[in-house]
Amino acid sequence: MGSQGLGQRFWAVAGAVSIRVKITGIVVGVILTLGVAMGVLVYRGFTESLERELEERGTAIAVNLASRSQDLVLTDRLFALYTLARETARDNKDLLYAYITDRSGAVLVHTFKGGMPAGLLGLPPLAPGEATRVRLLRTETGMIRHIAVPVLGGRAGTVHVGMSEDKIRATIAGYIRRIVLITSLVLVGGGLLGFGVATILGRPLTQLASAAEAVGRGDFTWRPPRWAHDEIGRLGASFAVMAERLGRMQAELRRRGEVRTRLLDQVITAQEEERRRIARELHDETGQALTSLTLGLAQIREARDLDEARARAGELRGLAGRTLEEVHNLSRGLRPSVLDDLGLLPALDLLLKEHAASRGIAVDLHATGLDGQRLSGPVEVAVYRIVQEALTNSARHADARTVSVLLERRDNALHLIVEDDGRGFDAEKTLSDGDVERRLGLLGMRERAELLGGNLTIESAPGRGTSVFVQIPLGHGAEA
Repeated sequence: MGSQGLGQRFWAVAGAVSIRVKITGIVVGVILTLGVAMGVLVYRGFTESLERELEERGTAIAVNLASRSQDLVLTDRLFALYTLARETARDNKDLLYAYITDRSGAVLVHTFKGGMPAGLLGLPPLAPGEATRVRLLRTETGMIRHIAVPVLGGRAGTVHVGMSEDKIRATIAGYIRRIVLITSLVLVGGGLLGFGVATILGRPLTQLASAAEAVGRGDFTWRPPRWAHDEIGRLGASFAVMAERLGRMQAELRRRGEVRTRLLDQVITAQEEERRRIARELHDETGQALTSLTLGLAQIREARDLDEARARAGELRGLAGRTLEEVHNLSRGLRPSVLDDLGLLPALDLLLKEHAASRGIAVDLHATGLDGQRLSGPVEVAVYRIVQEALTNSARHADARTVSVLLERRDNALHLIVEDDGRGFDAEKTLSDGDVERRLGLLGMRERAELLGGNLTIESAPGRGTSVFVQIPLGHGAEA
């Protein structure tokens, strides 16, 4: 009875007002509902998107700073480390501060002008194996996203950066103001339109009431004027056009947001990949060659006669030629065109053939489950670079006679195995060794796999060869 009484009172109030008020109220209510719903959706969507972009940008900045500060921390070059931190803060407007601590938590350098805030010193350190930690800090100036990234897995220290959310809040506030303005304008126009529609519909409705009374009297010959039906039809068409325009506007906003997000991700990814790739490929080539040339020149200077000096100069000339060829090959290997043009398998086949020809060893490549399909660009580049680094390590350190590469797509993942019959090494000891230069290539391969959500395992022992196992998940969009 309670619900029935409430319904009766509602219809009593609704029935007491004119049709103009009813239609106008319905139109205003619909517009307000749509405006509020759109405001909530836009606020949540843009907040999540912009916060995610800010966090990703801050993480990229911290990872880049950690990568560039490794040698400076290990060699205790604090002034150069401070300069690097200041330049990073200067080049990134959203970056409020940056500071670097050693593995015991002591602050090495910071960018605060008035001294290191005591509140930041009380933050708990990263747990062993923790790649990144993001904290939301409430300060007097607003919310700050504090991002911590370990340097060399935390063994050399930690990089801390603070990203300001002021720009995010200002951007969201601007969109909300626009939505409120648009909703208000649509609300005023809709109210006037509803009132006009109610006025126009009054005439055909009166005629329809007269027709209903005539039918009640048994008069089936009376028909309402056709123009009444035409007005209602035009009203329906007007609403259809308005809905279509609103749909196009919403789709365009969504498309622009997606394009902006993709462009930002591509820029950050391209920058970081370029820096990592150059660091991994050049970490020992040029240095070793220049060291050999320096020692050779010293020997020439100390030669006892001209024949000995000429002989040594001939050797150095050969070394310089080989170094030049290696630099040429390295520049070509930074971005092989066959990888972009033909795909992963042809690029790997060419890489293995060139390696076999230059090293005089036997190589073989087996691929299953790909069926001629192209993988996404990041996956193909990562797999190619991992195989390239594995072949380089095998040639330099393993003295292998045979190298095998197995590539298989299975269980929505890409599995890679690179095996050689070389002298092998203590994998666990090498990966945990404090010699950064010795581990850079292996850590680079593992980093490439982990950046795509995969993993890399190395199995090796002295005298038993080396096997590299890689697994990279392939979600939706794995094919190019």
